[in-house]
Amino acid sequence: MKLVAKKIRERIITAGVSDWPRILPGRHRGQPTGAGFGSSRFSSPSRQFKVLYAGEDFATAFAEAVVRDRFQGKQRRFLYRPHLDALCVTAISSLRELALVDLTGAGSYELGIDTDANRARDHGRGQEFSELLHDLLPHVDGILFHSRLTNARCIAIYERALPSLSGSVPVSLLQVAELMPELERLQITIRRERGFGVS
Repeated sequence: MKLVAKKIRERIITAGVSDWPRILPGRHRGQPTGAGFGSSRFSSPSRQFKVLYAGEDFATAFAEAVVRDRFQGKQRRFLYRPHLDALCVTAISSLRELALVDLTGAGSYELGIDTDANRARDHGRGQEFSELLHDLLPHVDGILFHSRLTNARCIAIYERALPSLSGSVPVSLLQVAELMPELERLQITIRRERGFGVS
């Protein structure tokens, strides 16, 4: 994949985020704006940098962090309570305007990059794009893109911009008011543990 700096600069926007939900493991509740290495859409496969993700609404954060593709082709949908109990939710806000490469809408197509970078289930092309972008334009703070699951906006923020973020005090996912309506909408039940009934 080859990036053309001039074209990329044309897709950079400056924008702030305010109270975008982020779901993270409860063991990291002390660092709501922290990030780790992992294999995600725009992560660095060579571990050059870390990436923080947030969604513009709870349904998108829940889809991206918890549900993913786990119910594809399944009639019965359930999640185990211990798994949900181990997660918490924070609200991410930026302390300044962020420089973001806008891949929403026709962004990838207009840039002439592989559209798999932000829409495919496999993350390989997105990771390749992200590493090239991170090195090519060091002033870029992250990427704005559409969730392939909900089509709502998501943000991937590079480690270098994390000091420009704040996070609300995390609360348990099971205590979030939006959770139960979202489970009902998706027809997902909660099981206490394997082999037992529904709570």
